[in-house]
Amino acid sequence: MDGLNGVDPARIHAVAVGLEAYPRHPGWSLPGASADALRFARWLRKGGVPGGNIELLLAPLADSVPELDAQAHAADVTWQEVGSRDQLMDAFTGGLDGRAGDVLYVFWGSHGVLDHGDRRLLLCPDASLNDKRCIDATDLREHLARADLSGFSRQVFFFDACATFLEHLHQPAGPAVARFPRAPRREQEQFVLHAAGRGQVAENDAERRSGVFSRVVNDWLEGHAVDLRPDLTRLVTHVKGRFEDLHTKGGPLQTPTSLHIRTLDGSEEMLRSPAPRRAVAPGSRDRVALALRNALTDAEHRRRCVDHVVAGCGVPGLLPQDSDETFAEILLSVPRAMAALTEVVFPKDREAADLFLSLARSQGAPGLLSPGEHGFLSALADGAAPLPPVSVTAAAVRVATPMGGAWLPPTEGEPYEACPAGQFMAAVHHLEERLGGLSVQHGGTPLVPAVVRFTEHVAAAATPALRAGLREWGDRVAERLGVRAGGLDERRADADAWAAALDGSARPPRVLVQLDADTAFAGVGGLSGVGGASGVAGSAVRAGDRPGAGNPDLYTCAIWVDTGTGELVRSADEHSAPLTPSQVVGRIERAIHELHPLVGGEPMVEVLLQPDALHLPVETWDGADPGDPVPNVLGVERATVVRSAPLASPDGEKRRRDQLRHRWAGRAGGKVVYLDDRHAEGRAAYGALKTDSEASRVVVRAGMKARGDLVQLALYLGYPVVLWDQRATDAVPPPHFDPLAPEDPVDRLPGRVRDYRARVCGDPEAHPVRPGLLFEDEDRPLPPVLSLTELSEPQEASS
Repeated sequence: MDGLNGVDPARIHAVAVGLEAYPRHPGWSLPGASADALRFARWLRKGGVPGGNIELLLAPLADSVPELDAQAHAADVTWQEVGSRDQLMDAFTGGLDGRAGDVLYVFWGSHGVLDHGDRRLLLCPDASLNDKRCIDATDLREHLARADLSGFSRQVFFFDACATFLEHLHQPAGPAVARFPRAPRREQEQFVLHAAGRGQVAENDAERRSGVFSRVVNDWLEGHAVDLRPDLTRLVTHVKGRFEDLHTKGGPLQTPTSLHIRTLDGSEEMLRSPAPRRAVAPGSRDRVALALRNALTDAEHRRRCVDHVVAGCGVPGLLPQDSDETFAEILLSVPRAMAALTEVVFPKDREAADLFLSLARSQGAPGLLSPGEHGFLSALADGAAPLPPVSVTAAAVRVATPMGGAWLPPTEGEPYEACPAGQFMAAVHHLEERLGGLSVQHGGTPLVPAVVRFTEHVAAAATPALRAGLREWGDRVAERLGVRAGGLDERRADADAWAAALDGSARPPRVLVQLDADTAFAGVGGLSGVGGASGVAGSAVRAGDRPGAGNPDLYTCAIWVDTGTGELVRSADEHSAPLTPSQVVGRIERAIHELHPLVGGEPMVEVLLQPDALHLPVETWDGADPGDPVPNVLGVERATVVRSAPLASPDGEKRRRDQLRHRWAGRAGGKVVYLDDRHAEGRAAYGALKTDSEASRVVVRAGMKARGDLVQLALYLGYPVVLWDQRATDAVPPPHFDPLAPEDPVDRLPGRVRDYRARVCGDPEAHPVRPGLLFEDEDRPLPPVLSLTELSEPQEASS
């Protein structure tokens, strides 16, 4: 089927599809797809194909319609708007009935995806995130080979659609594939040209409003086959050569794939190019060729190496007798080829394997993992052993690259919840690019690469069966890469400690106190006047609790206890009357004693405050009775933190919770944002807080004037940990908070703060910080009743 010579234009029919608009998910809009299909139809019309032989099915964007109408009118072709999968299927199941011809063209431009089993799926215009309505390109081709379709013994298909792996969509629902009716088939020839190879994106040029593949194909057809006699072999050569040229100049990595298929007899001629290759500098090739000559002197050993690379990487035409330069070119251009070579070399010659690994790192050989190592992970992800929750996997990505600005999958609407395997492999593909450096302390041996650190963290949080598989894999990969055993053991211990911190059952019990100012007894202004500059000496606060002492602030509170399971139970100690601060502390102590027989650990006290009252220094409150010689300062006796009640705006609160979840998952990274008085002007604080998406904590070094606004801004932007000095009136120097070690494990920060407060009591002059700590632990829920005072007007809730 090299050409279509001698075809009567009147006996050519075509179905051209161009899908730009996806109304149920506008983010999928594909500008130019309709114009590409119309351009293909216009080529057919210029060659003499009757307009009635062309079925032009378009789903255009609104702003495309005027231009489409004008061009269709000029070409004397009619287009039909389609909005559903059923309309498209009808065009192929019934639209060709009664027609007779020699050649059938199908031109299709839309979104696409590669399903498991390598089915190329074409998304229809009524597809959405949760209902990906699509058809199978192979199923369409087989349907058009049915025996009852008159003529059309030669069929040509052009598909401009992505072939990215389905799991890379990171979306909650899989495809909804509609099948064409089964029917007896007959022998015929079919030619298929896909825009992208397996796993690749079919690029769309938004500025020129055209698919890059469609433009290349249409350009060639208009310039070389005006009389409808395209030499399909030359077309394939041109298209592939054009994309290689575009990639060399920085364009898309896209490898169009062609098939020449004869149905029924099962034969299938693959005209596909080898795996996409990167350009190789002659100097790099010569260095690797020299290493091959020196290391692979044994002919049988060399043959095993070549066979292993060919089998694992699918490199056609490479033979053991080929030159070292040819083999070197393959190793430096084909993904995973160098890794496959070292799999065979390292058991026999560690020194040679290390040389090839060094060359792979210095010369940029693509792919850290070998095909077998990658395939093993893919099998684990698709196997019976369940992966950890996607939130854990996402956190493991960030921990694996603490200094590298770790990549994160999309988080809107928790799209990975239905596809943990997809997220896992997407993370593997990303982290594989981070080859890692060399150890200075251990003689230049390789450090544990990011992808192995990632799998070790996933293993630590996984089921025993999956953990065993991942750690066996990690041992093998680390050995091949020359990682010293102690280095892997250290990373494995880090992973185990990280997983233990994630384990909710290992968290301490807690007492959660919801505290509100009782406005019937004291104005809201009283919140900002309590202990603004007070120390920890409890007597100063206790004096204010006594009637007539000049401190009338009273509070209502509700208390819950949590044994460490995450389930909140209302405390038996109920009290509806307003309470003084010392009485609140007394209620907390009784709740702790109530909890004590049920748990073995020291509980954390979480005080739930309104967002504008976070600075209330509840940790300085003393619950001892008047005249009691033993003080009971809350923040010294207990690890005490404050948490924020939900924001009044539901949308704002949802955004804040999403950010809290994201940043809390990356808390092991230790990144801290420091804010001082300089950030109080303009949007400086906003910019500083938004710059690093991985930072999970804020330290406010500003003085009293700016401190409250900066603390609240950090809260609104979803930082789970905010630390500030209750007493500081002016900006404090950078080392001020060093005794609290904000960069150290955040899970133990409340305990460090409590210990510091105790030292303040012993020597206030030596310990100048009076730390206030907001600690929004996303793994520990808030009570079901979120506010003791309801908003009076509905509109206030959205303010």
